[in-house]
Amino acid sequence: MKVLALFRDIPRPDDRELKKLEANDRIPRVTILSAALNADILDRRGLERIPVFRRAVYRFLPLEVAQVIEAFLMRKRYDVVLSWGEKLGFSFALLCKLTGGNSVPHVALCSWPGKGFKAIMLRVVHSHIDCLILWSTVQRAIVVDKIKVPPKKIAFINYYVDQKFFRPMGRESDMICSVGSEMRDFPTLLDALKDVDIRCHIAAGAIYDQQTTWVKAIERITDLPPNVTVGKKSQVELRDLYARSRFVVIPLLESDTDNGITCILEAMAMGKPVICSRIKGQVDVIRDGETGIFVPVGDSKALLEAILYLWNNPKETERMGRAGRKYVEECQTLDKFVSNLHAVVKSTIAVRNPGSILSTPQKAATMSSAAPTVAVGEE
Repeated sequence: MKVLALFRDIPRPDDRELKKLEANDRIPRVTILSAALNADILDRRGLERIPVFRRAVYRFLPLEVAQVIEAFLMRKRYDVVLSWGEKLGFSFALLCKLTGGNSVPHVALCSWPGKGFKAIMLRVVHSHIDCLILWSTVQRAIVVDKIKVPPKKIAFINYYVDQKFFRPMGRESDMICSVGSEMRDFPTLLDALKDVDIRCHIAAGAIYDQQTTWVKAIERITDLPPNVTVGKKSQVELRDLYARSRFVVIPLLESDTDNGITCILEAMAMGKPVICSRIKGQVDVIRDGETGIFVPVGDSKALLEAILYLWNNPKETERMGRAGRKYVEECQTLDKFVSNLHAVVKSTIAVRNPGSILSTPQKAATMSSAAPTVAVGEE
């Protein structure tokens, strides 16, 4: 199986350095996915390996436009195109539709396809997406019921956390923390903490080197409570922050997708319960009273009550933390995500090409046994 991965460009070291960082436990296992899928990643570095003439032309285009065009030109060399993110995936599908170039299967991973213009785009281009992978049950319902994507085109895969990197560390906890940069209701958290003597660090920062509205808002605040600090953390620093925190607070603004899912799973993998705003879209992971506590959106009083409850009941906090770690190990590990994605991609190829060697039992067994564990020893 040969996969062309159309992923958003993220600044990163080369593969050799990434594997070294992974081996030294400095970052999550980021190389496991491309290794397991035998994927060529078409990001900025991938574009540097194409013919000189096209490279020269692409310098005059936005990066994402260049990625989509090059993926279209290269698609026939691969068994499948795997896109991650609505902007790249839907643009590629649109180009295929406009040109009649639907010659290879297209698997698209999406987190919020039912939002605004993306929903309009999906309605137009889903004919040129063979499989749409989702991990939010609320978004799945929207995609099926409102956008009218056939259910048979949708694969549901639980999202992931690298449970080997984010793991219980057994350190003394003397604070709490909040993490994330998108759709965060930090003002409500600050209001809840203003009159209590509980240290809290808010690990908010740029996403892909771009400041979000919510991070800009908190960085403009000049009168933070004395017990609150703000600043982005590296992966190792973030893990240390989780380890020092008794629990994690994820205050969210209302939305119909699972905002906060990455940070919630990281906290649970570290054995920390999560206090989270009860929004429409965040329903698939936290079990209220078992692995965390839900509070009403924008309610600083209810948020403070939940914070004080966990802070003053360490045994209950530890019980919830253990339950969260157990849930992650059973349902949402990175290894399970990669294995499930591998199976979906392979079956999508087989459906489009029934005579393909990938659809035979012999090949399936080979692919299963060959899914590399070399990268296991990486978002």
